[in-house]
Amino acid sequence: MSQPPTAPPAFLSVLRRHGFLPAVLSSVAAVGLLALRLDWSERASYAFLSWNLFLAWVPYVLSLVARLLMARGLGRWWLLAPLALGWLALFPNAPYLLTDFIHLHQRPVVPLWFDAALLALFAATGWLMGLLSLEVWKEWLERRWGRARAWAFVAATSLLCGYGIYLGRVERWNSWDVLSEPERLLSTMASHLREPGAFPYLTRLTILFAGLMLLSYAVFEVLVTRLRCRRAA
Repeated sequence: MSQPPTAPPAFLSVLRRHGFLPAVLSSVAAVGLLALRLDWSERASYAFLSWNLFLAWVPYVLSLVARLLMARGLGRWWLLAPLALGWLALFPNAPYLLTDFIHLHQRPVVPLWFDAALLALFAATGWLMGLLSLEVWKEWLERRWGRARAWAFVAATSLLCGYGIYLGRVERWNSWDVLSEPERLLSTMASHLREPGAFPYLTRLTILFAGLMLLSYAVFEVLVTRLRCRRAA
């Protein structure tokens, strides 16, 4: 008598459901294209992209760890809270890669179209991991609090993400400044709340990236839901 198929281990199931393989393949392709460029140009231009991609991986990995804990019935608040806070603080690192287009200009040897493709691949990879990690927390909250509150969380997170991108791109704050210079960072944030009009790009950049994140996640959820329905049919 044939044995019924067994369910995949929780670890593999979590990775498969939340896009680990596409994230890895896209990252490998991006790093490979960067290595080709560095060898081609014999210059260190755009080498920083590998570090920015690593920073984009950190919140994604934190979300996978949290999802694995949830899958194994270990989703206690005192376990998930540190992961959620760390993820929220680092989440802007993923879509932040889109802002690296600011470095695009004609450089020696390598044609502009190649650099545009390189930046686009890194940006798409970071944005994908941002959406995948946001999905983990949104699904968990939807099961616990309902769809409306889960979407309120997505909207709030998108707004904070836009603000985080502003802090990183315009004011040049780094992720580790949350721990190394918390008082100065909090003072800066307080000044933004008191006088937002004194900072020319604050409102526009925050709203722009918040809107992009919210819209892209809405499209992402529709596509993922349809794909899962087809697989289940």
